[in-house]
Amino acid sequence: MRRRTHLLGISLLALGGLLAAACSSDSGVRATQQEAVNTTEATAPDTTEATDTTEPTPDTTDPGIVMPEVDPIEWGECDDEAAEGNPDLECATLTVPLDYADPEGDTIDVVMVRQPALRRREGAVLFNPGGPGGSGFDPIAYSGDYIQESLGLEAFDIVGFDPRGVDRSGGIRCLDDDYIDETLYLDWTPDTPEEERLLEEDETAFDDGCRERYGDTLRHYSTANTARDMDMIRAGLGDDQMSFLGISYGTYLGGVYATLFPERVRAMVLDAAYEPNGDSVEEQYLTQVVGFEEAFNNWAAWCEENTDCAFHADDVPARWDALFQDLDDNERAGSDGRIAHQAVMDTATSAALYSESEWPVLAQALADAEAGDPDGLFSLADSYRGRNADGTFNTLFQSIGVILCASGIEDEPIPDPEAFLEELQEKAPRAARDVVLEDLEDSGNNCDGLMDDQPVVELDYSGDGPILVVGGLNDPATPFRWSEEMTDALGPNARLLTFTGEGHGQLLTSTCVTDYEAQLLADLELPDEGTVCDPDPKVEKPAWWDSQPVPPGVGPVESLPAVGNALGLSDTVGFGDIRRSTLDPEATIKAYNDAFDAAGWEVLGSEPVDDLGDTWRGSYFTPEGDFVVIFAMGPEAFATDALSGTATVEPGNSIVLIAYIV
Repeated sequence: MRRRTHLLGISLLALGGLLAAACSSDSGVRATQQEAVNTTEATAPDTTEATDTTEPTPDTTDPGIVMPEVDPIEWGECDDEAAEGNPDLECATLTVPLDYADPEGDTIDVVMVRQPALRRREGAVLFNPGGPGGSGFDPIAYSGDYIQESLGLEAFDIVGFDPRGVDRSGGIRCLDDDYIDETLYLDWTPDTPEEERLLEEDETAFDDGCRERYGDTLRHYSTANTARDMDMIRAGLGDDQMSFLGISYGTYLGGVYATLFPERVRAMVLDAAYEPNGDSVEEQYLTQVVGFEEAFNNWAAWCEENTDCAFHADDVPARWDALFQDLDDNERAGSDGRIAHQAVMDTATSAALYSESEWPVLAQALADAEAGDPDGLFSLADSYRGRNADGTFNTLFQSIGVILCASGIEDEPIPDPEAFLEELQEKAPRAARDVVLEDLEDSGNNCDGLMDDQPVVELDYSGDGPILVVGGLNDPATPFRWSEEMTDALGPNARLLTFTGEGHGQLLTSTCVTDYEAQLLADLELPDEGTVCDPDPKVEKPAWWDSQPVPPGVGPVESLPAVGNALGLSDTVGFGDIRRSTLDPEATIKAYNDAFDAAGWEVLGSEPVDDLGDTWRGSYFTPEGDFVVIFAMGPEAFATDALSGTATVEPGNSIVLIAYIV
């Protein structure tokens, strides 16, 4: 069935929080703005492993499975590109059975990374960002230290891993990258025989490739088996119990672990809950498309109310519709030669609706496409579809369908497709505009080409460890009712926390939510019943902002919201501007150091940012005592996956982000 699949919560933290982290990365700022970790604990870490633990653990849902014994995990230096710039990280590989019912048979290697505990070790927190199929390795490699600090988990290892079938851990690749790139944004209103051929071929290409490369082994890439892998990691760490932090689909993974191994749960945070069990046929098909339709309407209302929205109009949906039709009729070439049409715009829009911080980025990308430049749309769409700047892909969109099918999570047949199509188009006219009757008539058999029906794990937790479930009232991908249902399913030791704002997953996005998540993971404290978190207040422009010194060679303010967003700047984190400089990054920061010093600002220091190409950062205090950070980025920075497509800069020049951080 050619129905859009929305990702279940890829909360990639690769650079999100880089600006906020800068507040604590300079010694002067750390001493002034943050309460330091107890010096004795911080300088004399004790990472002694817990004493137990490699004893076999029964799987409570299948008495026939006894978990294999596990040798202690051997951690060593990371040689992965994602881990560059953080010498504290350690990496390891754990070999697990492909089929736990046949532990002596084929195996698969699960690749892990950890941010080690900074003081006397109390345990580990495992992390999964969602998908299914999202890498848990990358977010910890990029931001494990920031997550550890933000959640007050200095006494815990923060462990990320690529689940089985994902990227480094035997990533599922039924199709090669060249074919994926060719068919990534298929025009569902084909205008040429070639477009018609690609559409028809794509209907079966994935299933055919999977059967050829994997045979009947794909059924082993289930959520239940990934949960068993997690217990192998726990045992290999030497811990009696495990803590877990999961986003979206990662919440279901956590719930399955709690169901299989209830006595092994120390604590869990399940943020943006995904509960696939118990939906009606209508809910299976309507839930996400209606959620994204509502998120689109909220974005459009925001853009209509704010004249600084780059896509501002009295009727933003009508302007969006007009551009959508124009791109269908008149395709545009991006700077890399790829052709953008309405499918690229549709994917870019869906990508931006996951987070309110992306709203200005979407508006600018649409305005640029309207003017003939679709690069911003490609940047949003590519990040959503797992396309790297060099045209290679992670395994996300190849893993997602396999994992869902192997986990028994598939849609039921629709009894009356014609009537349901009418309902779908009425409730979600934009989010479901590519759905046709043939899709609905073919519903309910989305797994038939991959494997036989597989069992689904019904959540049922009997352990004592506390579980915090976070649900957003305006979450487009995982509706609030799923959080309510998951809380009920996990029993009396689960507690629901409500977030009233926009977006999907609130870890490190909402201060209120993050504080409660920190209390649960660090101190085992659940919030009171009925606790509600509202969005963080917007950071207003400080009174001194327009009078700040601007050194020679630095130009006027430009609208490049994608750059600020990629670096983690949202309107609840700080206030910022973006300019261009005719100087290279190092010289630009030096010019700011001189200009600010002459104006009486305190220059805290400057340094290169190792994991962001030719980028330099400077940190400052204003005479009023406010903290400012500046990033100057050259061409190499905008060739990285993190910033690709957000802007371009000439050799020897820089793009400069100046941000006041609260």
